[in-house]
Amino acid sequence: MIKKALFLTILSLFAASSFADNIHHRYLYIEGTAFVEEHYNFFMTTFSLEATSSGYIVTRNRSEAAHTLAFRVSSSSGRDNNQYVVKISLFRNEDAFEITSFEFFFTRIDEVHEYSRTLFQNAVLYIPLYTAEEMNAVQGLYQNWKNKWIYLRASFDYPITFYLLKPDGLKNGGLYNTSTNQFGPQDHKIMAMPGATVGVEFQFLNFMSLELNLELSMGDTRTNLFVNAAAGLELKFPIKFDNIALVPYGVFIYPLNVSTIFTEFPLFALGAGIQLCTRAGRNGAVFLDVKYTFSFSDAVMRNPYLDLPVNQRVFPEPPVIHYNRSVIGIGIGYKYGFFDR
Repeated sequence: MIKKALFLTILSLFAASSFADNIHHRYLYIEGTAFVEEHYNFFMTTFSLEATSSGYIVTRNRSEAAHTLAFRVSSSSGRDNNQYVVKISLFRNEDAFEITSFEFFFTRIDEVHEYSRTLFQNAVLYIPLYTAEEMNAVQGLYQNWKNKWIYLRASFDYPITFYLLKPDGLKNGGLYNTSTNQFGPQDHKIMAMPGATVGVEFQFLNFMSLELNLELSMGDTRTNLFVNAAAGLELKFPIKFDNIALVPYGVFIYPLNVSTIFTEFPLFALGAGIQLCTRAGRNGAVFLDVKYTFSFSDAVMRNPYLDLPVNQRVFPEPPVIHYNRSVIGIGIGYKYGFFDR
């Protein structure tokens, strides 16, 4: 144990001198294997914490980092009265070249605690220091996701559509039959059905972009099988941070496919929304989208009793029902950017 500590201490002195000058803003991927779950959790957590405290940015994917720190815990076959051995390696991701590799023997995981920082520093000792120019270039690679000329967007949506009943033509708030002097009360209609959106976004200014999209959703107020289609135009104003972007926007909706249950339908809808985007790779982003749109003219629905045989038309009047239509849209999706600005 004394020889082990002396060996690691000497290596740490060399590592410390290299770390002192410029250790910040580097990107490192960490992976490992172990037969014992406790060992895997310990090394993964410990090395991630050491990397963060030393100024590294631990990436979620190997492709986002210049180097990979890998560990493998296995049985030591009783060497030096130790039960386990962890092999720690540093790889250059560009060509998968193994830069350095060494082993550490132990029996209990608590024996590793006091050496965890030394093990980490010895592993990353050979990562080259960056010049200021190289550092700016590296940092720029991870900011490009929000500075593209063009984005392709796809999302799964869950729009909630509100049809608020208007009194136009109704009696006592409902349909009626003059012959029998009976009334059929009506109410608001609320629909929540799945949908999807695909589109293309053009970021023509650093703080402004324009998106054209196609929105699809299921169902009208009488059947869930009808497919609604609309064209959308969104004017966006991205507010950019390091790893997220808030994107408020105004939206214009033009219906393309309207159910035949409506005798009249709003020509367009206006509204506003906001996207919360977070980096997903070097060129893409995952986003949460929330918006509200309102139609300024009525959605006029045909009286459903008029579609029945004459002898079943219990409440045939008035021939149409008027509603105010609005939509709360909720979506989650992904967009991928092309061509750095």
